[in-house]
Amino acid sequence: MAWRGSNFGLALKAIAQTVEPERPALVHGDEVVSWADFDRMTDNIAAGLLETGLKPGDVAGQQLRNGPAYLLAWFGCAKAGVTPVNINYHYTAGELGDIFARFGLKALFVEAEFAEIAAAASERAPGLTQRIALDGDGWARLCDTPAPADFTPSDDPAGLFYVATGGTTGMPKAVMWPFVEAWQAFQISSWMRAFGEPPWIAETLEDHAAEAARHPPPSDAMRSPLLCLSPLMHGAGQFSSLIALLRGGTLVTIPATRFDPDQAIDTIRDSGAKSLAFVGDAFALPLADALEARADAADAIAGLRMIGSSGAIFSGAVKERLLAVNPQMIIVDALGSSESAGTAVTVTTAAGSSGGGHFSAVPGRETAIFDADFAELPPGSEEYGMLARSGPLPLGYLGEDEKNAETFPVISGRRWLMTGDMARFREDGSIEFKGRDNMCINTGGEKVFPEEVEGALQSHPAVADVRVVGVPDPRFGRKIAAVVRLRDEPADIDAALDSHARERLAGYKVPRLYVFTRESLRLNNGKPDYRTAQALAEAEA
Repeated sequence: MAWRGSNFGLALKAIAQTVEPERPALVHGDEVVSWADFDRMTDNIAAGLLETGLKPGDVAGQQLRNGPAYLLAWFGCAKAGVTPVNINYHYTAGELGDIFARFGLKALFVEAEFAEIAAAASERAPGLTQRIALDGDGWARLCDTPAPADFTPSDDPAGLFYVATGGTTGMPKAVMWPFVEAWQAFQISSWMRAFGEPPWIAETLEDHAAEAARHPPPSDAMRSPLLCLSPLMHGAGQFSSLIALLRGGTLVTIPATRFDPDQAIDTIRDSGAKSLAFVGDAFALPLADALEARADAADAIAGLRMIGSSGAIFSGAVKERLLAVNPQMIIVDALGSSESAGTAVTVTTAAGSSGGGHFSAVPGRETAIFDADFAELPPGSEEYGMLARSGPLPLGYLGEDEKNAETFPVISGRRWLMTGDMARFREDGSIEFKGRDNMCINTGGEKVFPEEVEGALQSHPAVADVRVVGVPDPRFGRKIAAVVRLRDEPADIDAALDSHARERLAGYKVPRLYVFTRESLRLNNGKPDYRTAQALAEAEA
């Protein structure tokens, strides 16, 4: 049987033993972790986790900001056979407690600043017995206590990692990715050659590692180092970072709690970054503004060869502004999700965009568009349907049988992922994207579900009814707006609702605009009237 990929922990060791030992793996400000140290420390962490009583298949969360610790913990889990899962550090204690319990966490790596809220949340998850704070002795011991001489990483290619994502109720679901399926879906062993040539595909792990050794950074061929601006706690940032590392690259992250475009530009220059990963206009727009304001902009990003974006709208006009500063770059804009790892892409250069700005299916997997009855829509159809793909896929969502049947249906004997993207095939085979097939609001790459925000606001005694919608925002694509019908009109109601929401919701879910109305926010049949709410919100935005 042909090689289809490896356990990610085993692959990391194979690469580390093949590339030059001092090649930088992780760069975070002044902190540099070589590939030799990356391998050694993740061996130590893996062995230490098993010594504490964790077993292969147990789940460990990473409630961590971007930095080397995130990847050390993640790959330490992979080497131990422990299932890693990203934890969104924006959540409240109530939200976190639900996640810890539903995902079955046995251990949690936690940033010092989140340790208190993690402890409070853990009361709802009795199975979570180990909280490993980065500023504590436990983390230091894991990293520094040598693994036994006979330690070997897990070699199970069917082992799992989870990716936490949003669900229709607003609470995240755990997407269950087998390593071997992710290896194929991420196209890790597909190595680019000269422009216009087909990629070279490694057929063994040894060949893959040898190819990684041939491209020390800085490398135009590997587009390494990669500067990841996206949070590693989200699928977009995590996937791009894993791919870069599993090709023997150097991953650069920034020591900051908020995105600073000038700091990003300085880091591109100082690190020699060849590629950049972020999420749509929320990052691209301030980056373009900062570049246009700097006299050294062209020199600072002269070495950059690729920008990759997924998970949010990346406007064509903003792409043009970035390319005006560095015409040598290519920009890859992907339709992707935590369930798909990329379904379609459009590539933009100074000469224009592939598909006339429309998306093209990712090579190597079957893509289709189905109508509501699961009939396939042909190219040239005027009808929009649900974009779907088959091929390497996750197992589904942890503990979500009904949602799995809906999202991963079997059609004519083949299992498909229904991406949630409404689209149609044009005559030339390109994909015209229309939008998401639900009310999910994407604000700066974060997914916000109206029902959850409405539920939080509805509990305020002054609120009679409320609808939550997204309205245009120049930076984040969409911002959250709440259209509220009040029971009475107390003073400072905006501030009161804001405070009420912040006690119950992560900050990015809190409305940025409140619109008050005396109109009904219900249709005649009693269902929510989002059309009226949208019109009222946009009139005030």
